[in-house]
Amino acid sequence: MEQIADDVFQFPMLLRQGVNAYLIGDVLVDAGGPPFGRRIAQELRVEERALSAHIVTHARGDHAGGSHSIVEECKVPVWAGAADVAVLESGNVEATGLLAPVMRLMGGFEGVPVRRALHDGDEVGAGFVVLETPGRTPGHIALWRERDRVLLCGDVWLNMDMKTTRRGLRDPARAQTIDREANRRSQARLAALQPAVVGFGHGPVLDKDAAGRLAGWVA
Repeated sequence: MEQIADDVFQFPMLLRQGVNAYLIGDVLVDAGGPPFGRRIAQELRVEERALSAHIVTHARGDHAGGSHSIVEECKVPVWAGAADVAVLESGNVEATGLLAPVMRLMGGFEGVPVRRALHDGDEVGAGFVVLETPGRTPGHIALWRERDRVLLCGDVWLNMDMKTTRRGLRDPARAQTIDREANRRSQARLAALQPAVVGFGHGPVLDKDAAGRLAGWVA
């Protein structure tokens, strides 16, 4: 667990921060794939940190696969973007393109009950508010804190190539992005905030010229 901002911690998982979860105050954001939920819960116990809720940024197995273990071990409610609730509860993911059957199989996970459907502007703790950022999934959300311009963007961007692990901004994979044009609009929305620190679902935190990097990508 690594601190990246005031009351914000990153749980890096896999080589070179290939998969990440975050702690904002007492709320866990994402839980990685199925093996990682128990690992996160154990680390929280070691750090003597209790959770009040678990947010899932979007309904994909590498973000929600560990959620069932978090719910079981930490006894907390799950919150998620309203348009992703049905998929999170079923565990049956959506995908497009020729590889869709394979991506649905690989991206599936054990469903979890969602206690709170999140919408644009909802407050979720530690000063963060919800931003609806559809594209990767219909209900994808990002989390934004205005006072110090910290952004957790989920998979609106990746900050690494998942094949080579080379660092740098990337679009999410086509086969699991439901609406690429919507995702581009979400990128433009987030870049306009001019964040100082950006946490990604995949790849290292961006804290040097984050606003310039995102603006350059959108341009």
